[in-house]
Amino acid sequence: MSATQVQFLGGAGTVTGSKLLVSSAGAQTLVDCGLFQGIKELRLRNREPIPVEASRLSAVVLTHAHIDHSGFLPRLVKQGFSGPVYCTPASLELLKILLPDAGHLQEEEARYANKEGFSKHSPALPLYTLQDARDCLRLLKPLDYGTEAALGAGMTAKLQPSGHILGSGSVEMALGGHKLLVSGDLGGYDCAVMRPPAPIPPGMDHIVVECTYGGRVQDPTPIPDQLVRHIRPVLDRKGVVVIPAFAVGRTTVLLYHLRRLEASGRLPEVPVFVDSPMATDAVEIYRRFAHEHNIGADVLEGSIRLRQTRLVRSSEESKGLNRMDGPAIILSASGMATGGRILHHLKNRLPDANNLVLLAGYQAEGTRGRSLQEGAAVVKIHGEEVPVRARVATVNGISAHGDSNELLRWLSTCPRPPKRLFLAHGEASQLKALADKVKRELGWACHIPSHLERIELARS
Repeated sequence: MSATQVQFLGGAGTVTGSKLLVSSAGAQTLVDCGLFQGIKELRLRNREPIPVEASRLSAVVLTHAHIDHSGFLPRLVKQGFSGPVYCTPASLELLKILLPDAGHLQEEEARYANKEGFSKHSPALPLYTLQDARDCLRLLKPLDYGTEAALGAGMTAKLQPSGHILGSGSVEMALGGHKLLVSGDLGGYDCAVMRPPAPIPPGMDHIVVECTYGGRVQDPTPIPDQLVRHIRPVLDRKGVVVIPAFAVGRTTVLLYHLRRLEASGRLPEVPVFVDSPMATDAVEIYRRFAHEHNIGADVLEGSIRLRQTRLVRSSEESKGLNRMDGPAIILSASGMATGGRILHHLKNRLPDANNLVLLAGYQAEGTRGRSLQEGAAVVKIHGEEVPVRARVATVNGISAHGDSNELLRWLSTCPRPPKRLFLAHGEASQLKALADKVKRELGWACHIPSHLERIELARS
């Protein structure tokens, strides 16, 4: 084995499954440990053992808490990993709710598939259980921004803010005489909630940058104007607006905007159902860590208290929403409609042309959200073909990812060109678009790694 190298075990040619194996002088560290999502070919990778001996890993460093960056941890522990998992204190608190929820959801989906008989496997088995997720939480170790962690054999890591969600960070590593920076997911520069990403530190030899929106520029229309344009006509005709929203970050931002629009009279006062216990818990964590973002704790507390906000916790309450008439707004996870309570709401509301499904974030290839975004006439939910008669729209600019211009702006903060720039965490079109833009505007050479590609960092 080469002394200093990286291997892309996930997040190469796709936006999910982020896992970067970093090796130096016998020590091996995993940066991120995410689940693959989207098309079946990717999801099947979650069932395979990680292509490295898990017990030999010295540590895991997480850029943030989202499941496509953290959700494989319970599987990694089951495969023999027992070392520390470093993340920011805010990420640690979010992971305490995200990972158990993911395990619970895996069990519930397997149970429902077995009950209804729509799984191709008999019996359908969860990827991991609630208990598996709880077991891995004991390995989490808080690492403050700017604090260095020793990972063995002279390898170190520290985190700096990346502006994506609460607790998110880029990972700066020193190993084998080289400095490596892994961007993690990067936020934008003019966001309602998160502050912009920290500039690139001096002396970086190699940089791995995400490319989720590598070829896209966000709609400059203010988010409140977009929300009013899409939502107001539906509420006026007494329809129901269903918003698939990530529980961590996205729901908080949406409630903040909805509250302000209601208070100003631009949206009518209607029942707003937050059908995600995890989202409610996440808002409380955002309140506790208010010093890390732009919204004060007092404002955040008020932001989830629209005059008719209902926080839905039990599954019975959730099912009861199916019998409710509009006008109303329902926010529920998951944000790409891959699982969770949102599926029941979509199944119930999509056939009615009076309703609206409002997408509020990136929709990965192969997800129901992507199918809806691309105009599918029918989507499959719980083994049934559901007709899409409701209107489907997308709010642009509310994503927690920076767009093409913002990614280039972040790269431009690098004091000197890196020896190598790796483009990851993006679909093929987005990777190529950013590569072309970086070459054209910065004059840097780029490399787009393939899945499982191993690269020696010693080469310039």
